[in-house]
Amino acid sequence: MPHLKLVATLEGHQDRVWQASWHPTKTLLTTCSGDKTVRFWAPKSLKDFSEWTCVETFEGAHKRTIRSVAWSPTGTEFATASFDGTTGIWSSDPRTKDYDCVATLEGHENEIKSVAWSSTGALVATCSRDKSVWIWEVESDNDFECLSVLQEHTQDVKMVTWHPKLEVLASASYDDTIKIWGEDEDDWYCMNTLEGHTSTVWSIDFNAEGDQLVSASDDQTLRIWKMYRPNNTENIAIPNGEAVWKTICTLSGYHDRCIYSVSWSKVNDHIASVGGDNKIRIYAKNENTPVYKNIATVNDAHGVYDINGVAWCPTSVHGNWLATVGDDGLVRIWELVEDV
Repeated sequence: MPHLKLVATLEGHQDRVWQASWHPTKTLLTTCSGDKTVRFWAPKSLKDFSEWTCVETFEGAHKRTIRSVAWSPTGTEFATASFDGTTGIWSSDPRTKDYDCVATLEGHENEIKSVAWSSTGALVATCSRDKSVWIWEVESDNDFECLSVLQEHTQDVKMVTWHPKLEVLASASYDDTIKIWGEDEDDWYCMNTLEGHTSTVWSIDFNAEGDQLVSASDDQTLRIWKMYRPNNTENIAIPNGEAVWKTICTLSGYHDRCIYSVSWSKVNDHIASVGGDNKIRIYAKNENTPVYKNIATVNDAHGVYDINGVAWCPTSVHGNWLATVGDDGLVRIWELVEDV
């Protein structure tokens, strides 16, 4: 059976760590915390990955917890979303390679829970406790224009994530739903509402192709949703010509508390989930079926503390690495070892 091996434990944050985000091309991990900082972590040596060090700490841009951090697809910018209601945009100086906060996006009335860049890097999405999703367009000279404020969720919006290939956005909410958003002649609208979870949806992630989505909920289940286009071979009805999303697999019984975070690897196609029961679970697809099975588990991965986030490494070189972050203030890097 495959198993997860602990590669390194990264210590430095002074409060709970909320999210980890890998650089899209470099061996660099970025984390954000209740201590109002963002940290960059890198291995001391590219030959020995057991020792990592904090290579940079960014502070001063936010007055409260930094809840979310996300890299642009080029890896030249990253965004930070904070409970202070603002989003920071950080860009590297081409000469010095140093990152500075070059823009602050304001408008949300309450805590921001998540920020995400589109696959082209042209759009940024944010979501908040104020029940809204904002879509921003990246303009020249570090300017950002708000294109749309989407207010169809009835409760706190926990997370936003972009489709890996299209300018389509998914959002997850305390109202137990997932919404899929698209653009029609500069007007953003809700294309689909995915219903099935019986409690808060905390986390969502697309697969590499973008034709499936995994969601993690306070109802202690994961759901895998599949997109059906018009004229699909399964004869799924498409009422208004838009693609529809249907649950094809529900994973239950693997977590016995809230599932806070889920990540779908774009390299090995495995799904990782973490939550309030301190477990990491890895799932792989059964061949030729829509069913996923649990192939590896770590109990007490952060001791007695909740695990807030999980993220697979996006590079093919280290596609079997994943990072977890917890209420213990620690960041852990794991490797999925496929037993021969």
